[in-house]
This record gives sequence, C-alpha cells and structure tokens, in this order.
Amino acid sequence: MKQDKIKINLTGVSETLLGPLWGRAKLSRERNPVLNDIKAIELVKQIDYDFSTIDHKIPPEVDLLIVARAKQFDDKIRSYIAEHPRASVINIGAGLDTTFYRVDNGSILWYNLDLPTVIEIRQQLIPDSDRTACIAKSLFDPN
Repeated sequence: MKQDKIKINLTGVSETLLGPLWGRAKLSRERNPVLNDIKAIELVKQIDYDFSTIDHKIPPEVDLLIVARAKQFDDKIRSYIAEHPRASVINIGAGLDTTFYRVDNGSILWYNLDLPTVIEIRQQLIPDSDRTACIAKSLFDPN
C-alpha cells in the first residue's frame, strides 16, 4: 500500500526546517557525498512540498555549508559517544534533523526539542523509538 505524502504548511521560523533537510538530501544524492544522509532522502520523498522553491531561495553554496556543518557536528558527536557510549543527547531546535540516524551507536538516548507545531510534523514523519523522544516546547519555556 502506497503511503500518502504528508503536506507541510509552515510559515516563518518553522518553515526554515525544510532548507537544511533539502540541502542534506540533495547533496547526499551526489557522487561521493560529503555527508550520506539516507534518512533525509527518505523524508523528502515523504513530504508533499515543492522543494524547488527552496532552490530559488538558497544558493548552492549555502547547501554546501549546511552539509559541511552537519558533517562537523556528526564527527564531534561520534567522538563524544565513542568515549561515552550510553550518552544522552538533546537536539535543541531539532526541526527535521536526522543526525541520530547518522551517528547512532545502538546505545545513545536522543531527545529532539522544538516548537509544538514542528514536533507534530516531525512525529508524523519520524515517530519516537525506544531511544528517541520528542519534547514539544520552546527553548525559552522554563518548564
């Protein structure tokens, strides 16, 4: 049975979560990618959104910066979890970030923190697992 695509209707700051996802997916399809983000490619296929609008807003150099930044974070996280294999990671402003799927060692716990509207979309696309959980709160919420 074919899964229906998920319609994304976001504006303002929340809509910016699509740019990094698109950049990672697009550059992961290239030959010898700097970052191989299979999960980002999967998510783009699941989302009903005209990603070509992002290509008109974001220059190619920015896509490369997004991927280079993600690669640096991945390397730092892998290094940390090599020393602390049962670490807990809190991904602040998670959006549709897929770092967990690139760095998972089979033991880490991962928490994704973002605004409730973003977490609602995230959980439709990437449901929580036994080692991942979403927190639907603003970073500025003292609770």
